[in-house]
Order: sequence, then C-alpha cells, then structure tokens
Amino acid sequence: MSRHHFTLAALATSAVPGLEVAVARPFTGGGSGEHDAALITAVDGRHAVVRTPATPRAEDRLLAEVRALAALTAGARSRLPFGVPTVYGTGAHPTTVVTSYVPGSRLRPEAVQAGGRLAASIAAAVAAVHALPTGLVADAGLPVQSASDAQRAVAEVVDAAAATASVPRALLDRWEQALDDATLWQFTSTVLHGSLRPETVLTAPRGTPDEAVSGLLDWSELRVGDPARDLAWALGLPGTGAASGLFAAYHAIRRGAADPSLRQRAMLHAELELARWLLHGRATGRQEIVTDALGMLAGLARGVEADTAGSLGPEPMPVLTLDEVERMLDDQRSMMLARTGPVPLPATVAQRARSSSAE
Repeated sequence: MSRHHFTLAALATSAVPGLEVAVARPFTGGGSGEHDAALITAVDGRHAVVRTPATPRAEDRLLAEVRALAALTAGARSRLPFGVPTVYGTGAHPTTVVTSYVPGSRLRPEAVQAGGRLAASIAAAVAAVHALPTGLVADAGLPVQSASDAQRAVAEVVDAAAATASVPRALLDRWEQALDDATLWQFTSTVLHGSLRPETVLTAPRGTPDEAVSGLLDWSELRVGDPARDLAWALGLPGTGAASGLFAAYHAIRRGAADPSLRQRAMLHAELELARWLLHGRATGRQEIVTDALGMLAGLARGVEADTAGSLGPEPMPVLTLDEVERMLDDQRSMMLARTGPVPLPATVAQRARSSSAE
C-alpha cells in the first residue's frame, strides 16, 4: 500500500530535525514506481523530496544512493556542471530519505540532435563525472573495478547467458569474440555514475533555448569502472547521428583520456543488458520478463546476421574538435552560471541533517 504524501511529510520531519513542512504533494518525477515520494515545501518556500522504498530492492538502491551522495564531497560537486541531490536526513522504520530537490525536466531522447547543444551538454556532463578523482570513490568504500575486472564481469554475464541455452548462437559468438579482443579492454577506469539513462538526466525546462543538462539523479551505482557503461544508453538515441555526435563530443572533451574502443564496449554493454534482463526474469520466475528478453535477443540476433547491428570491432570515430564542442556549449554557459542548483533547506536544518546522516 502506497503512503499518502501527508504521511511522507510527517516522516520527513522525523528524518530532518527542525524541518517545518508547509506544503506536501505527491511526486512521481517520472520514476518507475519503486518509491513512495512527495515533494515538500518548507515554511520558507524551499523544496525537498522525501522517499520511502516500495520494495526490498528499492530499499537497497536507496541506501546505496545515500552512501554514494555522501562520497560526493563539496569539492567534487564543484567540478560538476549540473546539480546533484544533497541528503538532508534519513530515518528508519520505514526507511526514509530526504534530499534536496534538483529542478529540471526528464531528458527527452528525441530532443538530442547531432551537433546540438544538448548532445554537447550531455557529453560534458558525463565527461565531468569521469574526470573526478577515483580516490573519492575508493575512500568511501564503493566498488572499484579495473579493466581486467570489467572484462571478467562481462565474461560472467556471457557465461550465465550461455548456460540458459536460450540465447542465439550468433550473439554468444559475437560477445565471446569481443571478450577475446585484447584491444577492446585497454582502457583506464574512471569514476562512473553507473545508472545513466534518460530518466536520470534532468535538463533545463523543455522548449527553452538553453536546454541543457541541469542535474543527474540516482547515484546508487556510483563506482570506479569502465567509462563505456555510462554511455551505453546513448546508443539508443533516436535522432539521426545523435549518438555519434555525443560520442564525438565526449572524445573531444576528454581528449587523450578517452580510449578509441569506448563506443564498441558501450555497444557490448548495451547488448548485455538484454542478457541481464533474461537472467533477471529467470531468477525471479517472471515469465513475462523472460519472454520480453528473448524477443529482444532474437531481434538483435537478426540484426547481427543481417550485418545491421554494428561492429564490436575497431571503428573510426567521428572527429569533432574541442573548439567545435566549445561553440556548442557557449550558448548554455550563461544559464549554467545563473543556475542555482539544488535548493538547500535552512542552514540549521541542513547542518542537523548532515550530523544525523553521519551517525
């Protein structure tokens, strides 16, 4: 049974000592329904989001996000050109998390166009995350994965998929060849957001001339690992050339720090999401998920056999100079400078919340 937003507001006042709620309203935020959530307004007009998990899996992810957000220090956040939620307080029985509200609209994939400011802004946002010091993640005790660790993790998924005896042979051969290609796994691990997808990317209000990334949500998978994982979702952008333009902008921004096989590994990770979906369906006994995954795997196999799925081998990347990326970003700089980011609760409340979170 879902919790009423008034109940959530009461839980928020318990989680954040000193918080006085003036208004509470239901808040979906485009989420997947894994949480009961409310947008609350404090008596001084400032906003926060309170969430309680609806499932054990959602609870694990929510608590993981609290740990991850704690790892993002003020210094790290100052290096990010977008807003990141701040944890104001937490409660137990039920698990309750209160964070700052990051304004913005969920990314519309169709709005990302090749050579556009939004594509450049997404590339800059991802590149900024990847440029963070890996030590901040390691020091927080979050997962750290080397290139060889990443390769082994992929091999485990491929082996598990093969063990189901239901994955087309063409896909297993394709994935095994990618695993055997040493050049594909020569990369330097970076800090990863880990859960990037259109639902976790916020942009400036829809239709504004400065539409750009204003925030990233769901940091529950923050870790060090293969940077290609944060870009796999972009391969599904519907605009002609949008994915290529985004990858080119990312390479231009990261310059020598981005490896040439990034896009191929991103494609591999994207394909393996179908295998993971199949494994999830089998593990949970959800036949509808199994059927859905098998249908998508069959479609991918047809694309591989027809040579329309794209290569996992070395391919030349579109070339985009840093100056070109800078020009695409110029029009949004004034918006970024004017952006207020997450709106904090009153200082005394935020200080108390940080103290309770650290206990």
